[in-house]
Amino acid sequence: MLKGIIFDMDGVLINSEPFHYRVWKETLRERGVDLDYEVYKDCIGSTIGFLMQILHDHYGISPEDTSLREEMSKKKEELIRKEGYPPLIPYVKELLEKLYAGGYGLAVASSSPFSYIEKVTEHWGIRKYFRRLISGESVRNPKPAPDIFWKAAWKLGFSPEECIIIEDSENGCLAAKNAGITCIGFQNPDSGKQDLGRAYMIIEGYEEIDCGYMEKIYCHSHHLPAVVCETSRLLIREMKKEDIPRLMEICGQETSRDACEGVAKPLSEELEGFDSYRTYMYELCDMGYWSVLKKDTGEIIGRAGVEPKFWNNTKTVVELGYIIDEKYRRQGYAYEACQGIIRESAKRGAVYLHCRIKSGNKASVNLAQKLGFQKINYRLEDDGDDMEVWRYTC
Repeated sequence: MLKGIIFDMDGVLINSEPFHYRVWKETLRERGVDLDYEVYKDCIGSTIGFLMQILHDHYGISPEDTSLREEMSKKKEELIRKEGYPPLIPYVKELLEKLYAGGYGLAVASSSPFSYIEKVTEHWGIRKYFRRLISGESVRNPKPAPDIFWKAAWKLGFSPEECIIIEDSENGCLAAKNAGITCIGFQNPDSGKQDLGRAYMIIEGYEEIDCGYMEKIYCHSHHLPAVVCETSRLLIREMKKEDIPRLMEICGQETSRDACEGVAKPLSEELEGFDSYRTYMYELCDMGYWSVLKKDTGEIIGRAGVEPKFWNNTKTVVELGYIIDEKYRRQGYAYEACQGIIRESAKRGAVYLHCRIKSGNKASVNLAQKLGFQKINYRLEDDGDDMEVWRYTC
């Protein structure tokens, strides 16, 4: 269960990496050293101590040169007085508000000094969202070591497995991986060309991120069934192996033969490689057929969803399908489930949804019309003459 969300600060909450590079470059220039960005970038996401070692390796500067640190701090304060703190990343405040309202424990785990983390979060009015502020200076080993993230999870009162990390640097993503914590990589162009390949997911902005997205990433990274959407009476979530016997029962009903989904083979065979299906359809395609449950009882009453299909070896489409237990038909559940899935598909970027319906299946034809599908002049080569194709414009 997802309980804690841990944020790096520089490059994740504030757009500060260009500022930090400038501070160090101007400080070192006064000593006659021209700091090359290709040298500096290796320290992004780590501590001053880590950078001092890099400066030693490339320019012969002593890692124990406290005067250089003092000069850097003065230069940093001077620039902040003149120009203010680096700006917030767009939509980050809105994201923090959503996650805070969602009841998650939030923490900052930054390689910056504690006093700077505190000043920045207070200045931008986001300190109130965080239960804990953790500085890399308070742990023995800096990023890419996992120490700071382990400490953040511990300070929040959660295990690493109950957390997610948002990072913008290679060092940070590696630290998250070393800590055994799911990582979302934030692709910030101002943080340089960072290799975020160790993150589970990479995003480019926060405007569409919410609690539901975080839950989905957490579930997928732990191979757990994520909630797809909810309606007034239904919960639609990804299938799990324990659902299969019940779904086989529904698909085996006599009246399911003409279902809109078009069951071509037994569900046991169809989901024989369930783990592969889950990984490919849910975690990679962000689609699939999902279990439909009654919210009041938790009973599985069908399955529905969307899958990518390749029609006639020429056309890639997203196909909608559903099956509802015969004892729950004619009660509006199919309409409710499909309507919820259509809305969710539109949110996920679908342009068209297609479905195939036997012309004699009047219930599904009527449902397609009620949902807003339109019959189109298209036929799959392997379909019989009685199979119609309908399309919905999202």
